[in-house]
Amino acid sequence: MTFFDLESHPDIISFHWNKLKPILTKRIEDSSLNRYLKKFIVDNLEDIICSKPNELKRINTNFKRHKYYKNSLKGKVKAIFDYNSFVTKKESKGGYDGYDLAEKLGIRTCLYCNRMFTVTIKKSKLKKDKITRPQFDHFIDKGKNPLLGLSIYNLVPSCNICNSTLKGRKEFTLNSYIHPYEDNCLDDYTYKFIPYDTDSILGNSSRLEVEIEIKNLNSSIGKKIKKSIDVFKLNEIMSGHSEELKDLFEIRYRFSERYFLELFNTYKTLGLDRKDIYRVVFGAEYLEKDFGKRPFSKLKKDILKELNII
Repeated sequence: MTFFDLESHPDIISFHWNKLKPILTKRIEDSSLNRYLKKFIVDNLEDIICSKPNELKRINTNFKRHKYYKNSLKGKVKAIFDYNSFVTKKESKGGYDGYDLAEKLGIRTCLYCNRMFTVTIKKSKLKKDKITRPQFDHFIDKGKNPLLGLSIYNLVPSCNICNSTLKGRKEFTLNSYIHPYEDNCLDDYTYKFIPYDTDSILGNSSRLEVEIEIKNLNSSIGKKIKKSIDVFKLNEIMSGHSEELKDLFEIRYRFSERYFLELFNTYKTLGLDRKDIYRVVFGAEYLEKDFGKRPFSKLKKDILKELNII
């Protein structure tokens, strides 16, 4: 689980809002939804698209409690905040889609597992030129809450395994699960390795497991981490990537601390700073704010610390 501080990127939030505003305004005008609910949506439209999760929850609750709202109107609300047209490969009528948002976010790995690349690749707006992008997980279920189908804080870049296979239709709440845009929990849990034998420790074998240690399991954040770990099977999945860890063990025991010091000093003479050197040597990001750019960045940094390499 990694953290992306969306709040510190108001340019991305305003980009999403400015692109959606004319599209949504036209849909609201064309909708057969009753005028009272239309007015509620118009009056709260920017907040619906841009607000943080707790505010989204409040707006959504007020909408459902509106005297003119009933469940049979979900389809009309869904048609306004039409997620399916937002993520289709076809050219959108409003000229803005999920590829544009994913490209603007620039998040290159799944925010839930940090093991799968979720890069966005497109050449143009044409269907044939839209190659790949991350899936967007609706942290708050869009099926039951169609008003939030296009809310930026409700669109979490993720991989197919985490979003569709593991989470699926499981309902997440802010009090029970880690929200990658809200909960910076990187210092609240640590990846630990469990080797089976001496060969594993020396990097000669990949027979080892990974276990996540939660610093304070009884705290509110600790409980959220535990539930999120269980849903996304992070202990089991990371253990399945023991080959990546084997490389770290092999590096650690084949080269001395002096070698690493000389290596870092050599790279420094080339004008590279610590994070650049780290990325070249270990294939991961050094700074927490950059973990979303490369797979296994959190895992590798924790293990490297345990091996006293960094």
